[in-house]
Amino acid sequence: MAGINSIFNIAKEALWVNQTGINVTGSNVANVNTPGYSRQRAVIATRSQYDVPESMVLTGTEVITIERLYDKFLEFQTVEQSDQLGYANERKDALDRIEAIFNESNGGGLNELLDQFWKAWEDLAANPSGQTERTALTYASQNLAGMFREYAGELYSLQQELNTGISQTVTQLNGYLADIADLNYKVIYGEAGQNNINDILDKRSELLKKVSDLVDINYVETSEGAVNVFLSNGIPLVEVMRSRDLAVQTNAQGFYDIVVADDPTKNVTSAITGGRLGGMLEMRDTTITGYLGHLDDLVENIITEVNAQHARGYDGYGNVGGNFFEPFNALMGARDMQVDAAITSDPNRIAASLTVNDDGENALAIGSLKDALIMGGTATFGDYYAALLGNVGQAVAEAERSLSHETSVMTQLQAQHEQVSGVSIDEEMMNLIKFQLGYSAAAKMVSMAEEMYVELLKMVER
Repeated sequence: MAGINSIFNIAKEALWVNQTGINVTGSNVANVNTPGYSRQRAVIATRSQYDVPESMVLTGTEVITIERLYDKFLEFQTVEQSDQLGYANERKDALDRIEAIFNESNGGGLNELLDQFWKAWEDLAANPSGQTERTALTYASQNLAGMFREYAGELYSLQQELNTGISQTVTQLNGYLADIADLNYKVIYGEAGQNNINDILDKRSELLKKVSDLVDINYVETSEGAVNVFLSNGIPLVEVMRSRDLAVQTNAQGFYDIVVADDPTKNVTSAITGGRLGGMLEMRDTTITGYLGHLDDLVENIITEVNAQHARGYDGYGNVGGNFFEPFNALMGARDMQVDAAITSDPNRIAASLTVNDDGENALAIGSLKDALIMGGTATFGDYYAALLGNVGQAVAEAERSLSHETSVMTQLQAQHEQVSGVSIDEEMMNLIKFQLGYSAAAKMVSMAEEMYVELLKMVER
């Protein structure tokens, strides 16, 4: 009787093991298109043996664990690459916007308006008393000033958008960090209760990639199975089951700095150099600020030189010339460029002559500023602006190359992840057949044991 009961037990365990295998395989098939899902496998082993006279009998089989198939080092590389890719994406997006602002391909840009401005002075020099030439110069000057204001205003608006985006991204980051801390709790108590936590680990891995996409981090796994997350300067963001929020506060320039929420004296802005936050900070504080500075330098020199020469001449009424452009406002820069109100209301206020005799020499002198090496003593206004356009073009090309490279690296890492952790439908179908056959064989063992049990009862009854 004991032997038959042993057969029943072995068959029961075989049924359960093969059913578990079918369940795990079914879960793999169901999640074949689930982002971040790692293929699972039932680890099956024989039970321990016990001694009987003249033989060794196996007591059956068991599922030791449900294994999550993944490569920890590959996961670390993918998380790290998410940081690089997020940074490259943010730079490329912002630089595309900047390139569109400085787009000169369809005409009507600053290059063309600068040429029209200098040409209008030359035309006025040829006919200093001509009302048509004076009006044309006024319009050309207003168009030039308006285009400088437009370019600088659009750059400033992009800066403000990035500033708002930084605040929104910090809020999003805090949510991810809280979720990781919550999953740490589930991992710790799930392992203690010997539960299957593979799906939780998958979710946490995906969250680590999302966090790294936003900001450059380091992380370590504790002996309990939790992950601790740190900024690049070592400030903890997640410690086991506790997350630490970041916050924003306005600095002297009117932009957001990033600080630790529970200790605003800890400014971590300079420590964030990667991820989307790093890209936004660089574009806001360095790249766009640099381009605005170049525009401001160009506008300031144009205003200074034109006003200085204009003041040396005489207008159509025989009066000494005043300002042609409103004086440069350092607080607003190119965003504040304006033709002087006296000129716009009366073009006869343009001081075209060096004497009261309408000689046109002052207009000629102002027009000749086009070819003067004023910008740093080495470049004309046109050369300086052309160099600025070239700088933008080079930055865009470098951003495209960088994004292409980082995308390629991520694609390779994802392909390697698929090889290790991805679900193969063909392989899972073979596993289903294998476990189905094992289940059928175990069921036959039950039938056989039942027949033996019936025969034994008949023998006893006789």
